[in-house]
Amino acid sequence: MQAWSKTDIGKKRRENQDNSYVRLDYEKNIALLVVCDGMGGVNGGREASRLAIESFSDFVWEAIGEDSSGEEIVLILRNAVTAANRAVFARAVSDPAYMGMGTTLTAALVIGGAAYVVNVGDSRTYKIDETIHQITDDHSLAGDLYRSGTITREQFDTYPNKNIITRAVGTDPEVYGDIFKLAMSEGEYLLLCSDGLTNMLSDEEILETVLSAESEEAACEKLVNDANEEGGRDNITVILFRM
Repeated sequence: MQAWSKTDIGKKRRENQDNSYVRLDYEKNIALLVVCDGMGGVNGGREASRLAIESFSDFVWEAIGEDSSGEEIVLILRNAVTAANRAVFARAVSDPAYMGMGTTLTAALVIGGAAYVVNVGDSRTYKIDETIHQITDDHSLAGDLYRSGTITREQFDTYPNKNIITRAVGTDPEVYGDIFKLAMSEGEYLLLCSDGLTNMLSDEEILETVLSAESEEAACEKLVNDANEEGGRDNITVILFRM
């Protein structure tokens, strides 16, 4: 297992409210990857994403084991999202400076030859081999309209209020994440990213960069640079993981 990551403030924001987390446990053959994109003002967004990652990752590592079954892993991820949500929500309601803050969360727990992906909000996880597959669904107004058939994929890509999300960690007392299980083979990639990347670059552009770059580190660098060249309207965070 190998992983690379990069984050950048972008061209328009005054603070980077994204946070990411990577831990590879080679003894247990387990990897945990997380990207959070905070919201709720400069201080609130940054604190929400930080607190969510801390609470989520702490819960996972305390609960996971090499012999955890698939059902147990799903339950661990659901409970980890609950722990993150409660931590962010409690801080938001107890401190006026953080009122209304929240964050997206997309995470991948890779154990053995399987990856378990959980998602809340519109940060994404992709699987990349010779093609690119979006694993997660965007919990956003545009995403809901696209899945219902109200708008086309082309309209989704240019939707004017694309940044309005319909589910987030910490904005409500309870939240649930979508969970996906996928097989991972040698040489395949997972890409986790905030919407600062995907609102600037198409899936095809992301795929071309990952497959053609001289190294995975160079791929992360180019993805961020290309997003900035296209306008860099938001913070940009990427994690690239390879089996």
